[in-house]
Amino acid sequence: MRLACFDDPLGHERVGRLDTDRVVELQARSMLEWLSGEGHREAGRDHALADVRLRAPVPEPPSVRDFFAYEGHVATGWRLRGGEVPPAWYAAPVFYFSNPAAVHGPGDAVRRPAASARLDFELEIAAILDADGEIAGFTLLNDWSARDVQREEMTVGLGPAKGKDFALSLGPWLVTPDELPYADGRLDLAATATVNGELLTSSPARAQHWTWPQLVAHAARDTRLRAGDVLGSGTLDRGCLLELNADGGGGEPRWLVPGDVVTLAAEGLGELTSPVV
Repeated sequence: MRLACFDDPLGHERVGRLDTDRVVELQARSMLEWLSGEGHREAGRDHALADVRLRAPVPEPPSVRDFFAYEGHVATGWRLRGGEVPPAWYAAPVFYFSNPAAVHGPGDAVRRPAASARLDFELEIAAILDADGEIAGFTLLNDWSARDVQREEMTVGLGPAKGKDFALSLGPWLVTPDELPYADGRLDLAATATVNGELLTSSPARAQHWTWPQLVAHAARDTRLRAGDVLGSGTLDRGCLLELNADGGGGEPRWLVPGDVVTLAAEGLGELTSPVV
């Protein structure tokens, strides 16, 4: 099943099941309600997909934990800092808390922070949890990064903070695991990132070192998970400009500027497009 949070033609927030090019409304008043096990029946109304405005699958999640699950991405970051992947990374999956108040949906413009000249996208996949702390579905995640701000603040040894919390994009919809090539705790699909229509990278999601069940179990350790909690995979290998610039042979690095349009896509998960302003 593919589920969307959307504004209907009158501007009311709804939850619906996608049926080809139409959205069938459900009785749930929010995605959090649906994830809690309520409002699964159809409401008796449907809309053309083109006539509704899609929102993030969970516009206001209780929490967002973003993991660091792809070894290639981690290794590149440490290499750029002159180090090696620390042993602790192999001992348990690590994450940072992102900002649930900064969630953007598909098509929403992302404002480059005034303090940054090095805005970056991050190609990720996110799991959204149900009331039992299980994965209800997957969606695309763009974990935007102000690399210059992030680099300075993380010299303190605590972060990231303002280098990250200005925006994260989710969407376009939530896809239940049975709709996807999901086995052995990993998604077996390719994800891509384009900027202004130019394909910059394609990365296999299956290269994930830490599996989704391992991420869920670690997130749940010594705490409780809630319906709507978002778990990010971390950046897929070669899934950001930081890595692509490092592999570019020493030329002039590329960063996002106002006017750029970033699109993340993956088989079965759709496309998540975001203009930069």
